[in-house]
Amino acid sequence: MTHHSLILTGKRLLAMAFTLTLVATHASAHEIPDHYGYVGGHISQYWFDTDKISVKEVTLPGIQAGARFNENWSAQVWWERNNVVKGRPGPRIYAGVALLSVRHHFHDTSLVGFEPYAGLAAGQIRFDRQGSNVRHEQELIGIEFGAQRRLSEHWILDLGARPMRAASRNALEGEIYAALNFVMGQRQPAPAPAPAPPVDPRTVDSDGDGVPDYRDDCPNTPPNVAVDERGCPLDSDGDGVPDYLDQCPGTPAGAMVDEQGCQVYLERDVRETLYVEFELNRAVLREASIQELGLIAHLMRQYPDARLLLEGHTDSTGAVAYNQQLSAQRAEAVKEALVAHYDVDPARIDTEGKGPGEPIADNSTAEGRAQNRRVEAILRATARDAVYE
Repeated sequence: MTHHSLILTGKRLLAMAFTLTLVATHASAHEIPDHYGYVGGHISQYWFDTDKISVKEVTLPGIQAGARFNENWSAQVWWERNNVVKGRPGPRIYAGVALLSVRHHFHDTSLVGFEPYAGLAAGQIRFDRQGSNVRHEQELIGIEFGAQRRLSEHWILDLGARPMRAASRNALEGEIYAALNFVMGQRQPAPAPAPAPPVDPRTVDSDGDGVPDYRDDCPNTPPNVAVDERGCPLDSDGDGVPDYLDQCPGTPAGAMVDEQGCQVYLERDVRETLYVEFELNRAVLREASIQELGLIAHLMRQYPDARLLLEGHTDSTGAVAYNQQLSAQRAEAVKEALVAHYDVDPARIDTEGKGPGEPIADNSTAEGRAQNRRVEAILRATARDAVYE
């Protein structure tokens, strides 16, 4: 190719690219879709490096078709043909080019509104003489690079260059081209969701229990569970196990239950020594000692089927008969205090006076006698396999 030819070719292609760029720049700017098929036409300026013909360049019109598989990859078939010897006597010589190319699109890059790409192309060029069966073919392999822009909903402009090497000889050929593609079967991007209206926090009810979050004391309540005004599952018998999990509804108030809401029964006697104070030589319980009975009352609420035995004890001071009567009266006084102050059912309490007969300390000392003046509270086991003392 002569220096003059190179300059002429360059001017032609620059003019063509400039014109198409102006058209694209003034078209509406549509983003190129990620998936589509297309067909179209093109015009290229091809230059040769062969001694089979005398001309070294030619304008080749043609058609193309392709498909884009995703935002980064597409494939294209390309065909073009034209007479390479014009204005001379004799039969015409035609050049035809057929190519298959694979392209990588730089989807996130924009050059003045154009999306650039690069790819590989392979195929062949064939020369044939009009009226003759003589043909010359050579394989081509090369690269391509260019840019494309969407002109409207169905039209895409493609500008690029394709340097190639003939496989059978060490020869460099190539072309630059401008193509116009008609887009078909494009997958439209999903419309952006409309912005959600502002949410009034007073209406948010995350667990759907009918109680808004801002006053829901029990978030994440399971679906379809009845709740109270605080958003907490109902617990009709107040045993701490909500109704939807309670396998034993109607448990007595205050009774100890297991995780299924079923009552737990006392399996072994519980003995507590009460060092309560009485008026001197009387069976009158002092006010300060009443709070000492709270533990026994609590145990009786936890085990509503258990019975309580109260044993009164005295020291050895005084007559045995008197102490026997006093111990029984003091056990009865503790019973009356449990009934009056802790609402314990009197039918569940038995009393017994033991007198001085079962000391737990030495009656010869003041400290020992104080320990012997006591009431033993024995809560009796009620389970089937209970252990009794």
